[in-house]
Amino acid sequence: MNQRKRWMHTGMTAAIALSLLAGCSSGGNSEVKPSENAGAAASTAAADASGVKPPLKVLGFNVAFDPNADPVAKDVEAKTGYKVSYSVLPKDKPEEKLNIEIASGVEYDILDLTPTQFYTLVAQGALQPIDDLVGKYGANMKQAISDSSWELGKYNGKLYGVPQKNERANIEKTMILRQDVLTELGLKLPETLDEFYQVLKTVKAKKPDMIPLTGNGMDIYMIYSGFGLYTDWAEVGGQLLPRIKQPGMKDYIAFMQKLQAEGLLDKDWAVNKSAQAQEKFVGGKAFAIPGTWNDASNMNAAFTKNVATGKMGYLLPLKGPDGKAGVQMEDKLLYVHAIPKSSKHAEDAIKFMDAKLQMDTFTFLTLGEKGVTFNEENGVYSPIMPIFTEKRGNAYWFLDGIQEVKYADMWLARLRRTPTLFEAFNAINKDFNTYAKKNPIAFMPPIEAVGKNLPSLQQKENDYFIKVLLGGDSVNNFDKFLKEWDAAGGTEVVKAVNDWYKTTKK
Repeated sequence: MNQRKRWMHTGMTAAIALSLLAGCSSGGNSEVKPSENAGAAASTAAADASGVKPPLKVLGFNVAFDPNADPVAKDVEAKTGYKVSYSVLPKDKPEEKLNIEIASGVEYDILDLTPTQFYTLVAQGALQPIDDLVGKYGANMKQAISDSSWELGKYNGKLYGVPQKNERANIEKTMILRQDVLTELGLKLPETLDEFYQVLKTVKAKKPDMIPLTGNGMDIYMIYSGFGLYTDWAEVGGQLLPRIKQPGMKDYIAFMQKLQAEGLLDKDWAVNKSAQAQEKFVGGKAFAIPGTWNDASNMNAAFTKNVATGKMGYLLPLKGPDGKAGVQMEDKLLYVHAIPKSSKHAEDAIKFMDAKLQMDTFTFLTLGEKGVTFNEENGVYSPIMPIFTEKRGNAYWFLDGIQEVKYADMWLARLRRTPTLFEAFNAINKDFNTYAKKNPIAFMPPIEAVGKNLPSLQQKENDYFIKVLLGGDSVNNFDKFLKEWDAAGGTEVVKAVNDWYKTTKK
C-alpha cells in the first residue's frame, strides 16, 4: 500500500530488472517439461476425485509480521477451505531472491508480484497463462475486476495474472504547512503563485528564525501546478512530452531560483534528504514542506510533541495565470497475482483467489464482521477500534485482487483508524474532481529505451536544477540544456513512449 513511486520510474526499473534478472536465471530452465504438465494434471484430477483441496503455497511482498500467524490467514482458510502456507520476500533485494526461488523450481502456487516483478517473470516465460482457468473458475473475479484492469495482467495478448489496482484513484501530493502560523500572521491559505510567494515573504519577515519552505529535489507538485505542469507526461501538440519538456518548465525553474535567491527556500535544499527536511518541519523550524497525506500522518506524532500549539494545514494545487490548477492523481497497478509454471495446483489457485472475491467473503476478509470490527451506514464504512486493527490491520497483504467498485469506499475505513491520516486524505481529496489529472502513461508497460536512458536523464535534470538554485548555471541556458538532454537519450525516450502511445489509440 505504501509503494507509491511514479509509474514512469516503475517502467524504468522493470526494464533494468528484466535484463539483470534474465542474466541471473540464464542457467535455469523456466519452461515446464511435458512431464511436469502431466504431473500437474494428475494432481488436479486426484484432488477433484477425492474432493480434498490441496494445500497451497503463496509468496508475497515483504512485511514486518508473520502472515501465517495473522487472524486473516485463519479466516481465509475457514472461508475458502484451502490450507495456505505463506512466505515473504526479503526487504533487501527482493527481486534477486524471487529470481532464485523461481529459477530453482520452488513450487509456489501464487506469486504476489509488483508490476516490475510481473513483467520480468512473464517475459522470461516463468508464468502460466490463465485465460482458460479464469474463464472456467473465475466468476467472482470477472465481476469484481474491470475489463480495462484485466488488460494489465496480459502479455502478448494472453492473460498471465490477476491484476490489483490501487484501492481508489486519489490525490496523494500536497504541501503541508503551519496553519497556526497563517492564523497568527493573519494570512489566508494561498491559492495562486503570487499569493504563495507573498506568504513565504511574510513568514521570512515576521519569523526570521523559521525556514519558509524546506524540502529537497526538483518535484514540488503544488508549485508545478501554477505553471501547468500537472503530470509526469502530457500531450502537447499531439505528442506526449515528459514534464522537463513541457511548456512552463523553464518558468518553474526560474521561480524556484527566485525563492532560493531571496532566502525563501531552505539553504540546505541541495543536500537535504527527505528525512532531514521532515525533521525540520516536525521540529518547528520550517513553515512548509512538500509531502503526501501519508507523510502528514507519519509526522503528526513528532510534530504534536515538539509543537504543542501547532496545527497542520494542506495547500491545494496553486492556480496559474490562466486560473487553472491540477495535480497528477494516483491511479495505477499495484500488484499482479500470478501462477508460476512450477505450480501443480493452478486450477485450485484460481478457485482460491476467486473464492476470496465473492462479495460477502471479500467484505469479511477485508473489514471483518459488521457491528464487531466495523460499522456501515449509507455507504460510509468506519472501523471499530482497536479490534479492527487487531483483526484486520494486515488484511491488505492477503488481497488477490479487489472488488474495484465497492472497495473504493470500504478502504476508507482503514484510513479512518488514524484521525490525522483521514483528515489529511480528506483535505487533499475533497476537490478531487477539480484538481485530479490523469498521467497518460500510468499503465505503460516497461520499454527498453525508457529503462536504458531514464536514470541518467533524471540525474541530468536534477543536476541542472540544483546548479541553477546554487547559481552555478543559469535558467537562460535551459534551451541548451534541453538539447543536451535530447542528445543524451531523451529523443529516444520520447520516441519510444509515443510509439507505445499510438498503439493505445487503435
